[in-house]
Amino acid sequence: MNKIKLIGIDLDGTALNSRKELTVKNIEAFNECRKRGIHIVPVTGRPYSGVYDEYKSGMKCDYTINTNGAAVMEVKSGKRVISHTMSPDKALEVMKAVKDFNCYYGVFHDGYGYLTPERLSFELEKYKNTPLHKYILSTRKPVKNQAEFIKRAGSCDNIYVIAENEKVRNEIRAAIKDINAIFFTSSAHDDVEIGGNCSKGKALLELADYLGIEKSGVMAIGDSGNDVEMLKHAGISVAMDNADDAVKRVCDYVTASCEDSGVASAIEKFVLC
Repeated sequence: MNKIKLIGIDLDGTALNSRKELTVKNIEAFNECRKRGIHIVPVTGRPYSGVYDEYKSGMKCDYTINTNGAAVMEVKSGKRVISHTMSPDKALEVMKAVKDFNCYYGVFHDGYGYLTPERLSFELEKYKNTPLHKYILSTRKPVKNQAEFIKRAGSCDNIYVIAENEKVRNEIRAAIKDINAIFFTSSAHDDVEIGGNCSKGKALLELADYLGIEKSGVMAIGDSGNDVEMLKHAGISVAMDNADDAVKRVCDYVTASCEDSGVASAIEKFVLC
């Protein structure tokens, strides 16, 4: 009898193809999992506002894990059941270090990302007529002073930094490595994603425990650096064919690409067999 009871799945580059869509084959696999009582959980760097209704419906999910593990959300109520945030003081310490590199960054709180009005306008224009335009409209809000906003909000889920290149990214990581009680990761060669004491992997196992599921009953599927922690901690780990080589090296299996419904293929092989 198959032991998998929970499947944590990254969204961009994994469950979603390059058009930011769930394929028909993936949806069919999710439907079959639902019939068998298997939890499908999007595990993403996106805030909750970026997990669109069509994704939640298509994936038949009761829970989502957002902002690299900062929030585990119950879909029915829209409430957090697990939360890992940075205090305002900790977030301001990170922001101060990041400012020395003159990089753009966004701060995330309670399901949304907050950008300066100028940066938001720039991104909306830059990604006009692309799938990312909808994402930015759905998930970003303008705020004149990000530091003051976080002070008033009382917590910070994540700080997302865009570096000029990989060298600058590594310099930023070195500059913040001694700040206590933070976790940093990357999903691209030019970004640094900084959160509290959390990761996709930690949040996925906490959700499994919340649902009474053993680690051996957890499967994870991903493609990027910010997926590595959950892939290392899952009972079965699967990398997409389009994944980074470093991601493939930590996984039990490499499936087809996100363009070819690799998620469905992996589910069929390990869960619906």
